[in-house]
Amino acid sequence: MNLRRIYFILVVVALVAAACTGPGASASPSTAASAGASTSTNPEAVIDGVEEGAEITFWTFFLSPTFDEYIEDTIARFEETYPGVTVNWEDHQATFLDDYRGAIRTNSQPDVANLSNNEGWVREFAEAGKLLNLSENLPQDVIDQYFPNLFMDSVVDGASYQVPWYQAVPVEIVNTQIFEDAGLSVADFPTEFVGIPQLCQTIKDETGKLCDIRLTVSDYLAQMTYEGGVDVMSEDGSAFTFDSPEAVEWLQTYVDMVAAETVDRAALTTADDRVALELFTSGEAPFYQTGPQLIREVKDSNPDLYEQLAIAPFPIGRSGVIQPTSQGIAVRADTEFPNASMALAVFFTNAISQLEFSKIVAVYPSTPESYEDPFFSEEPELVEDSARPLAFDLISQAENILPTIPNKADVNEIVRRAVEEAIFNGADPQQALSDGVAQANELL
Repeated sequence: MNLRRIYFILVVVALVAAACTGPGASASPSTAASAGASTSTNPEAVIDGVEEGAEITFWTFFLSPTFDEYIEDTIARFEETYPGVTVNWEDHQATFLDDYRGAIRTNSQPDVANLSNNEGWVREFAEAGKLLNLSENLPQDVIDQYFPNLFMDSVVDGASYQVPWYQAVPVEIVNTQIFEDAGLSVADFPTEFVGIPQLCQTIKDETGKLCDIRLTVSDYLAQMTYEGGVDVMSEDGSAFTFDSPEAVEWLQTYVDMVAAETVDRAALTTADDRVALELFTSGEAPFYQTGPQLIREVKDSNPDLYEQLAIAPFPIGRSGVIQPTSQGIAVRADTEFPNASMALAVFFTNAISQLEFSKIVAVYPSTPESYEDPFFSEEPELVEDSARPLAFDLISQAENILPTIPNKADVNEIVRRAVEEAIFNGADPQQALSDGVAQANELL
C-alpha cells in the first residue's frame, strides 16, 4: 500500500533568519541554545540573539500560488515578531531538488528551506555538511514543542538537522456499498495489517471485487520494515538481513494473496499510483489507502461514489509504528544569520502556524499543542475531514525506524526482483530473498 509519493507533493514551507549578540557582532548559533527562551513578551519569539537587520532567503516547495496568502501572512507575522528581519521568499516546484543542489554548488543555498524527510533530502544534505545541527543549536524548550519521533525523523550521527513541519495522516477510504454487499461494516476494517488478507478474501468471496493494494515499489525495504517488522540490516550496518523469518513471512502474505486472486495484479506492483486510485474511483475496489485530501478527487470524478465513502484508521504493521510522511524545515549550515534562520524555521512550524495551515488544507501538525484546539476534536461535517479526530493518535505512532540504506536505489531493485519472482513466478520466498541478500551485500 502506498501513500508517501501521492501525499508528498501537497504543501510545503521553509524560512530563513539570522542571529547576533548585538549590532555588528557575530554570534555562533549556540548562543540561542544557551540563552533559552526569548525575553520578548511575544510568545512566538522563542529564539534569542536574532541578528539585527538580518535578511534571509526562504525556499518552499510547490506552495505557490495556492498558499500565497498563508505564506505571506505568516512571514508578515514573523517580521512583526522579530522586527528588523527581512524574509525573501521563493517557491520552487518540479525542479526544487535540482535547484537546491545547484544553489549549493554556486554557494547560493537559501538560509532556510523546506526539505522532505520521507524523500531523504534532509539526510542527503546533512551528511554532506550543508545543514545546521538543530539538536545542538535549538533551545531544549523549543525542541520539546514537537513530537519527539518527528523531530528525530531524519537523524544523522544522532542529531536532527530539521524541525518537522506538516504531516500526512494515512487512512483507508472505504466504499461502504461494497462492504455492505460483503456483509461487512467499516468497523470490521482490520486495525492491524495481518487482518488484510482475510478481509480481501471475504470481499472477493461475497462480491467478486478485488483489493487494489499497491506495494511500495520504490521502497520495498521500508514496506518490509513497517508492515512485517523486518530488520533489513544488521545492527552494525555491515550486512543486509531481509531474508529473515519475518521477511519471508511478510513476502509469503503477498504470495498467498496473489495465489488466492484476492488482489488486483496490475495494481499490486505498478509504479503508477493512479492505477489503484482509478480502480477505486470507478467503484471497482473496496478500499484505498491515501491521505484524506484525495477524497475530493472522488467527489469530483464520481459523485455517486462519494456519497458511499467512509474513513477507517490505517492498519498498523508488525513494527507497531507508522512510517512518517513528513516535510521538514532545515537551516543552511554556514548561514550568515543562524539565529534568525532558526527563528523562521521554528516560527513556521510552531503550534499557531501549523494549526492555521491545517485549517486551510488537509495536513496535520507536528506539534502536540495544536491538537488542543477544538478544530481537531469537533465532529467533521465532510467525509474528507473524517481523519481529523484520528490525527493525533496516528501522528503519535509515527516513527522513522528504517536505517540508512547504502546504495538504496540499487538495493531496492534487487529486492524488487526477488519479491516479484516470488509473487508472480513461483520462486520460493526464502530462496528469492536469500539470493537478494547475497547480491545486496556485494554492494557494501
